[in-house]
Amino acid sequence: MPPRPTVIAVLLSLLAGPAAAVDGLPLTILTERTGPMAAVGTPLANGLSDYLTMLGRRDGGVGGIPLAVEECETGGEAARALSCYEAAVARGSIALVPGNADAALALLPRLSADRMPLVAAGYGPAAMARGDVLPWAFAPPATVWDALSVALAFVGQGGSEDSPQGRSLAYVHRDSPAGREPEPVLRALASEAGLAFRAYALPDGASLDENTAPWRAVRAADPDAVILDATAGLSGTPLRDAAAAGLPLNRVVVVGWTGEDDLLRPAAGARDLTAKGLRTVTWHAPGDSFPAFDQIDLLVIDAGLSRTPKEDSPGPLYNRGVYAGVILAEGIRNGQRLAGKRAIDGPEMRRGLEAINLDPVRWKELGLVGFARRIRLTCADHSGRRPLTLQEWTGARWVQVGDEISAPRERLNPHLDAAVAAQAERVAGETGTGGAKPREACPASP
Repeated sequence: MPPRPTVIAVLLSLLAGPAAAVDGLPLTILTERTGPMAAVGTPLANGLSDYLTMLGRRDGGVGGIPLAVEECETGGEAARALSCYEAAVARGSIALVPGNADAALALLPRLSADRMPLVAAGYGPAAMARGDVLPWAFAPPATVWDALSVALAFVGQGGSEDSPQGRSLAYVHRDSPAGREPEPVLRALASEAGLAFRAYALPDGASLDENTAPWRAVRAADPDAVILDATAGLSGTPLRDAAAAGLPLNRVVVVGWTGEDDLLRPAAGARDLTAKGLRTVTWHAPGDSFPAFDQIDLLVIDAGLSRTPKEDSPGPLYNRGVYAGVILAEGIRNGQRLAGKRAIDGPEMRRGLEAINLDPVRWKELGLVGFARRIRLTCADHSGRRPLTLQEWTGARWVQVGDEISAPRERLNPHLDAAVAAQAERVAGETGTGGAKPREACPASP
């Protein structure tokens, strides 16, 4: 039986009157508030929900029309994600947020037929960057491969200018299709950098002993650095499991996040330094020192319209949810402007997403100056592939370490071409067609 969606914000503004109840813009968010990855899914969903609810309370929605935002709970299960997707299509949603890389990967073959944009902010499989061949998939501001290659560039130099020769790297990932997908590319990049490479898969929902067994193997290998890929979602407490196995967390760089924010919070009366030196790849600032977050506090959390506990401080996943909300809202605004109307459909939303150009002036207008860097999407580039930064946990707060790092496009592009070709074959196999229909030619960039 398909899961029952939960409406978190149905036509958010009452000020728009009864007529707006017909004209509200339907959006669907696949959530993981239950199941083995709830620690990851809950704050991510909260950040996205709170931001969109704030727009409804403050602005009456986007562009003068309320948002009909519907959560559909998957519990991290692929079958439920597919049922939620089908419900979103039937509902006429103009965009869908998949929740993790596995859900995104599973839904890619369906998008062209249903003409509904899928937006995976920060955890999109690499092929989603190619708007020229996957016109309905978006992965701003960088794909999983981009983030992993940035992490590798950082640890390959040990965070310094030292030679990487002789250094060793462990890659730890979810044992799932999207979790395994980046391994060959990362292995190739590590080889080019002179890094000894070994991959370890983490099982889903296993016992404590099974969860810690891969980490004990990592500790026994004693790598110089560990990249923990959480973009496909990870169950349990992988960072605590790693520490329990004796692995120093100051060797770990996380791509995505594990949902273990409590690991970072000081214990009562003392600082918990277990995670001191832990690093994460990111594309946004930490914390909530932004006017837009003040609006969220006032209009949503303090008003009792949020699932976010009032005493919680925003963590990495909450802020990534807010970032995803900004992308969706900007896509809607652009789509409305280009279409010349408030009530847009999926194809018009796609055009709006392709017109995103969030520069510093626009971030300031949104009450988020300093929250994230400029991102521009186009018809051909559905990611933006922006430089990323690393943040380090000091034992009390996150701080940026080093400068921005760009993904090595010239080395990733041949792998990306192969991934796109493999995706076309997959579409053909799963849909019984000759592959995804080629889109109309993208105009030349100005």
